[in-house]
Amino acid sequence: MKRLLLLFFIIIFLSACKSGDRPEGIMGKEEMIDVLTSVHLADGYASSLYADSNRNKIATLYGAIYKKHDTDSAGIRKSLEYYSRNPAELKTMYETIIKNLENLEKEQRLMEEKKQQEQQDKYNREQQLIAQKLKLKNDSLRNDSLNKQYIKIDTFKVIPMKKWTFQGLLERENWKKQDSLRRDSLMKTRVKK
Repeated sequence: MKRLLLLFFIIIFLSACKSGDRPEGIMGKEEMIDVLTSVHLADGYASSLYADSNRNKIATLYGAIYKKHDTDSAGIRKSLEYYSRNPAELKTMYETIIKNLENLEKEQRLMEEKKQQEQQDKYNREQQLIAQKLKLKNDSLRNDSLNKQYIKIDTFKVIPMKKWTFQGLLERENWKKQDSLRRDSLMKTRVKK
C-alpha cells in the first residue's frame, strides 16, 4: 500500500511539474497578447474621457473585446494569473504588446500626417485657382484698357470725332425726306391703278 501511495504522489508531482501544457480555459500566448493590447487601448481611451461618461464607454469597450476574443473577464483574469506565474514569459509578452501599441501609434500618426497633407494640398490648389482667376481678370481689364482709343483734345482746337458734321447731318436729313417722297409717290401710283 505504501508503494502504491508513493507511486501516486510521484505521478502527481511529475504531472504538476510539466510546464509545456496549459490548463484548460487559459488563452494561448498570441491570443493573450492580442487581448491585452486591446485592453490597454481601451484603458487609454477611457482615461481621456470624463468620469461620468467613462463608465458606460469602458463597459461597451470591454464588451466588444470579450466578444471579439470569445471570452469574458474571468477568462482574461485566469489567463493573466497563469502567465504571471512565469515572469520571464510575461515580460516577453509585454514587450510584444508595447511594440504593437507603438506600431498602432505610428500608423495613426502617419494617417493624420497624410490627412493634413491632403488638406494642405487642397488649400494650395484653391489658392492657385484664386490667383489664376485674379490674373485673368486683371489681364482682361488691362486688355480692355489697351484697346481703348484715346482722342487728343487740344484746348484751343476742337477735333471732330466723325466725318459727319452739321453739314453732313443736313444732307442726311434731306436724303431721308427725298426717300420718303419717292415712297409716297410710288404708293400713289399703285393706288391709281
